[in-house]
This record gives sequence, structure tokens and C-alpha cells, in this order.
Amino acid sequence: MTVQRITSGAPWEDKVGYRRAVRVGNQVFVAGTVAVDADGQPFAPGDVGAQTARALEIIKAALEEAGAGVEHVVRTRVFTTDMHPDTQAAVGAAHLDVFRDHPPASTMLAVNALAHPAFLVEIEADAVIS
Repeated sequence: MTVQRITSGAPWEDKVGYRRAVRVGNQVFVAGTVAVDADGQPFAPGDVGAQTARALEIIKAALEEAGAGVEHVVRTRVFTTDMHPDTQAAVGAAHLDVFRDHPPASTMLAVNALAHPAFLVEIEADAVIS
């Protein structure tokens, strides 16, 4: 079975030994994705909704490179540093914007911290290409 490894070009991929996504057969696994700009810096510090939307853009690009789309996503895992109702609403609204027509199974969890203090959300996605 062929394994396709998709890189986002983030410097920590080689430092830590992972790839943004891996496609095995008809399955695509997207690693935890935070919101970074083109230079790899935190995107929209303090704005969890904008960070969620940006992380999902990065995920969408990885899926497309693997030959999948958001319609193939069957599960997302959302990690946030804050479970305040406003945070949940902002994250949920950005998630809904992407997955409205093809909602996956999804879990939202609170964590103590992410890789950088400016990151408020990190998202994983699994897809199955039919």
C-alpha cells in the first residue's frame, strides 16, 4: 500500500519528525494544526475564531494535496486552551462554516497549553476518500 506524506513546510516538521498529513490508501490523517501565517508565526493572537478558521484552511490545503476535501472528513478533534462559552461558540461557528454540508464526528477538549502561548486552538482531522 502506498503512503503519501504531505508537508506544510513548517520548520518543526523536520525537527520533531512528522508531516502535516499522511495518506494511506483511501484514508488521510491530518496532524494537529494550529493557526500560523505564511512565516510560521502565530496567526491572529487572541482571536480564537480567526485561529480556528485559519487552522481549518491549513487542514483543507493538506487534504487537497492528498486528493481529499472537507466532504471526506469523518472526524475532527479540537483542542482549545479555554472552554468559555464564547470560545466554544467562536470555534463552533468556524467549524460549522467549513463542515456545514458534511458534518464529521467531532470532539472539543480543553488542554492546559499548546506549543506557543499565542495558540488558542489546535485541530486534527481524519478523512476517508470514497
